[in-house]
Amino acid sequence: MGLTLTKNPELNKKLSLRKDILLDEVKKSNVSASVARVVFVLDHSGSMRTMYKDGTVQNILERIFPVAMLFDDNAELEFYWFDKVFKELEPVTYDNLDGYVQNVILSQKDHFGETCYAPVMNEIINRYAKTDKSKIPTFVIFITDGANSDKTNSKAAITEASQYNIFWKYIGIGKETFPFLEKLDTLKGRTVDNANFVSVNDLEQINDNQLYSLILEEYNDWLTACRGAGISVDP
Repeated sequence: MGLTLTKNPELNKKLSLRKDILLDEVKKSNVSASVARVVFVLDHSGSMRTMYKDGTVQNILERIFPVAMLFDDNAELEFYWFDKVFKELEPVTYDNLDGYVQNVILSQKDHFGETCYAPVMNEIINRYAKTDKSKIPTFVIFITDGANSDKTNSKAAITEASQYNIFWKYIGIGKETFPFLEKLDTLKGRTVDNANFVSVNDLEQINDNQLYSLILEEYNDWLTACRGAGISVDP
């Protein structure tokens, strides 16, 4: 378990404020589950390279981390990057959040590749629904800046995942359009509607209230649908 604070006083102030803002948005959204395993899945394709290096990804990570602070029982944010393949890195915690991108991600010197969604999606299904199955729901925040080349496999993955207690929040960033993610959001043939897609031109231009409102959109609807379908979301 991480420490209750980072070593950066200014970051601690931001985290505390953001957690309060998130809690307000949780109340507004009437979220009916108080715990979740929170997983952050981030695009590592070539078009994202600059954002990893100029501090944009670090800022995104610091804004996402309060979701784990609030929902995860040990305040750990599981982290995966993906391009054509995927890699799981050490969980984001209070201990390593400050400088995580530089110290943990970029220090690996991994190649930035093409964009495929299915490999990392299947890994998350295997881990959280099969290998490490739990009654605690899994909340996946999945950020990408472009279209994928494995649409058939990705549709199969999200359809399989719909029978398990995994919620997928897809966030498309940048000026690209995301017709495939829009289709996933309304895909037929799933046990429950287990995905929501939102598009944000520039995450830097929306405030924390707006960001957390978008992240929570449809989450409680999914919890309700799971209970109706006999999918466990209540530990």
